[in-house]
Amino acid sequence: MDINGFLLLVTCLVQSRLAKVVPWRPLCDTRVMDRYIREAKDLLKAPCNQTFRFPNAIPLPSTGLNLRVWRSKSKHMKNEEIKAGLIMLSNATQTAKHFIANGSTKPLLDTIYRNTRTFIHILQLMDVPDTSNRTYELARPLMGRTVQNLLYTYTRLMCGKINIFYREMAEEYCKMRKW
Repeated sequence: MDINGFLLLVTCLVQSRLAKVVPWRPLCDTRVMDRYIREAKDLLKAPCNQTFRFPNAIPLPSTGLNLRVWRSKSKHMKNEEIKAGLIMLSNATQTAKHFIANGSTKPLLDTIYRNTRTFIHILQLMDVPDTSNRTYELARPLMGRTVQNLLYTYTRLMCGKINIFYREMAEEYCKMRKW
């Protein structure tokens, strides 16, 4: 192996190692989550055609949260539930973009899509081990017919399950890593 091949190998190894470390820094800085929540709430106030009705109902994740039930779930179950909800919301956002011709609404949908994909990636990097033998069922999806339904679901997901789980993980991992 020549020096260029060796340097390429070292670079790949360093980058893959850094990829596993990436979520902890933003996780330990509460301002990051606060920014996402503030942005989600601002989307609800954004001027767009929120009353436009989609030709077909779009499945959206359930955002209901019973704190007693939530606290009884393992971290792995919470992670998987949130990931599944984000994937469903991401797919719903892509579907909604096909129906929207309004120029002011598409950037809002792009923001939701980008942020959901970011959180899906962070949750995958966390790699929370499954320490329970319990199985869980995802709540039945809600059916959304308007952009307002989509924005409201995104905001509730960010302010509810994602925010609580994010802060639970931060409490545990940031103390352990002394951030």
